[in-house]
Amino acid sequence: MYYRLKDHCVLVEGKARGAIYDLDSGRVYSINRGAVEILKACRENSLENLMDVSLDDNKRYLSFLDKLTAKGLGATYSDISVPAQQYRIFPVCEPKLEFIWLELTSSCNNKCLHCYSASGPHTPAGCVPHKRWLELISEARQEGAYAIQLIGGEPLLYSKWRELVIKARQENYELIEVFTNATLVDDDCIDFFKQNNVSVATTIYASNAQTHDKVTLHPGSFKKTMSAIKKILEKDIPLRIASIIMKANEHEVENIMNLYAELGVEQALPDVVRPTGRGDDKDLIPETYTKPPIKPPFFTDPESFVKAQKFHSCLAGRLAITATGDVIPCIFARNQICGNILSSPLTSVLNGHALQQCWGTTKDCITKCQDCEYRYACPDCRPLAQGLDPKKNWQAVPADCLYNPYTGKWEDDKNV
Repeated sequence: MYYRLKDHCVLVEGKARGAIYDLDSGRVYSINRGAVEILKACRENSLENLMDVSLDDNKRYLSFLDKLTAKGLGATYSDISVPAQQYRIFPVCEPKLEFIWLELTSSCNNKCLHCYSASGPHTPAGCVPHKRWLELISEARQEGAYAIQLIGGEPLLYSKWRELVIKARQENYELIEVFTNATLVDDDCIDFFKQNNVSVATTIYASNAQTHDKVTLHPGSFKKTMSAIKKILEKDIPLRIASIIMKANEHEVENIMNLYAELGVEQALPDVVRPTGRGDDKDLIPETYTKPPIKPPFFTDPESFVKAQKFHSCLAGRLAITATGDVIPCIFARNQICGNILSSPLTSVLNGHALQQCWGTTKDCITKCQDCEYRYACPDCRPLAQGLDPKKNWQAVPADCLYNPYTGKWEDDKNV
């Protein structure tokens, strides 16, 4: 008799432990090194051969295999010809463009303490001609993009932003979103959003004007933003609200979550200030608030599992174009310039080595991650890891990871 993992299960090894990925349920099961070696030995040996050890070892082996069988992860076979790892193969195509940010301007009527693009009232607006923005909307759609976000700075300060929305609608983008501080949103804007099926995203930093305006450095911004939010919701326009936590507003986390509930919007946990632009300032780092670190349970799916072995889970298929025409893989990856659309067509940048290398930054490229059994199910933010790294290394170890793959232990929980 031979023992094999089921065809929807995959064994992934780490240095100290391993994990069984159940691609049907999406669950990831942690196993110790001894269990890893048993499953590896089962690939070439019958159970009878494996049992040629002490009685205690036999009981331990069989108990482990019985547990796998009970969970539907493995089974016995009479024929050695059953492949050792016959999980379903999902085709992985080279990533295509899916989502694009257009940073229309670097000007903003706020001057937020943490702004990743260092935008403000006196920042040069940018140099991308309007005609080029229109062309890019078409080029991106032809390359496969189905979602677009207009951002800044403050995108509503770009005088012809409505023409870009209309162009995106003509190109049949599935999602058109405007990320605005909402202080300039008036009734005419709201009517336009509604008529053109535009989604809106905005940011709040507190449940009160004093703290919010302390972050934006724009007196009256809280009142204007909240007024716009209520009008947007009244019109049933899709709305996302984000919150960034820094030292100036870290006492507001619970109040922000309560405000989300009152407004009836998704209660996503606030993010911590990103070390990019003006946010790259140690004095902004909150002292008491940290976003929950990466921890089990991990989940995945067949497509994500296969993609994670070739492409970055977040970056692949996305790019941003700044107000100066630079192409970067993420709005926070300001120094990962992959080309410029003022001198090159978008297709050339997409096929260029620089962007493809960013898209192909898998966990197998990252020291420590490459030795971790969770690497194909664990999320990752390259700009955050790079920003927190003293050497600003693109392949820096994630700062929010508490797992040591060389000991198989979690820093803050002995029982995880």
